[in-house]
Order: sequence, then C-alpha cells, then structure tokens
Amino acid sequence: MKKLFILSLLVCCCSKQEPKDKNLVTITYNKKDLDNAKIQIQNSFPIKESDIVLLGDSKTEGFPTQEIFNDLNIKNRGIAGNKTTDVLSRLRNIVIGRPKKIFLEIGLNDLSENNKVETVFFNFSKICDQIEKVSPNTIIIVQSVLPTGFDKKHLNSSINTYNSMLRNYCLKNNISYIDLNSHFLKNGELDSRYTFDGVHLNAKGYFLWKNLINPYLN
Repeated sequence: MKKLFILSLLVCCCSKQEPKDKNLVTITYNKKDLDNAKIQIQNSFPIKESDIVLLGDSKTEGFPTQEIFNDLNIKNRGIAGNKTTDVLSRLRNIVIGRPKKIFLEIGLNDLSENNKVETVFFNFSKICDQIEKVSPNTIIIVQSVLPTGFDKKHLNSSINTYNSMLRNYCLKNNISYIDLNSHFLKNGELDSRYTFDGVHLNAKGYFLWKNLINPYLN
C-alpha cells in the first residue's frame, strides 16, 4: 500500500505541467531552411539598376518599405538573425544587379554573440569592398547600428566602439554615414518609445528611421 501511494505521488508530480504562456510562439523550425527560403524568394525578384536596396538583419527585414516609402524601386533585403558573414554569403545576388544605392545596416547579431569588434568590422569592410568591386557605380550608405535597451543594454559599449569604426571608415573612403544611433538614444540606451523588446523597433521607431534616411534616398 505504501509503495502504491509513493508511485501515485510520483505520477502526479511528473504529470504536473507549468501553465503555458499564451504570448509565446511554440512552433519550432530550422533557421537555416527558413533563411534559404527567404533568399530564394528575394532572388526571385532580381535587383535592377534603378533599385535602392535596404540590406541588413531583422530590423531591416521588419522595415515595411513598400508601405512606408510607397516606392517599388526600394527593395528590402533584410533577413532576421543575419550577421556580417551571412550578408557576405548572399551579397553577390544583390550586387550583380548593380543597384543605384545600398543602405547597409549590419553588425548587432555579431556583437550579441560576443564576436570581437575588430572581426565584425573586418567583415563589414569586406562587404563594402565586394560591392565596390562588382558594382562600382552603386552608392553605399552605411547606417550605424542602433542602440539596445532593457536586458540587452550591456551591448551598447561594443556598439559604440563599432559605430566609431564605421564612421572613421566612411570618412576615409568617402562613403555616406548615417548616425541613426544618437537619435534613438535616451539615457545611454534604446529609447523605450521606439521598441518593444530593447532591440527591435515598433511603428514609431520605423517612422523615425524613415525620416532619418529620407534625405539620402534621392
């Protein structure tokens, strides 16, 4: 009888489940497969010489370019989770179209994985070199990495160092540099008015971003 009681107790304890958070997505997927699918879709719409390309990670991917700019020549080529190495690996299919301009926003995911700032910057410079080699008439516009907030605010020191390196590189190579970072800052971190998680932007954040790059579009 005692053994039966202990067994019943164990079954109850093992079967007890924590309540599910309905705000969490529980579907799992293969990130590599998803990224490849995104690349295939993007490559199905080849870049043209009249196009302006927004190239980057999840923040760029989340930019509702068609709706916010109302211009079919502005093409979104952001992919969530991309690092500098990922952009390098898919860059050729973008630059062979010889687009008019490329707005580059990349580096945060590298820094969040504790990659050395110097390594991230080296990869960034290789991206610019490849663009200039394949499509010398394409105008490169480098955008600073945005600040982070909430539980990611510890990344801001590395972000600031990286952005300084980007700015100096652009000055040295006569490339346009847009300082997005300072416009999104409040008390040394990403202003909570522009984000929902300390990294990604809400609608207000994207409208601010739009206003900051508008002068460089034409």
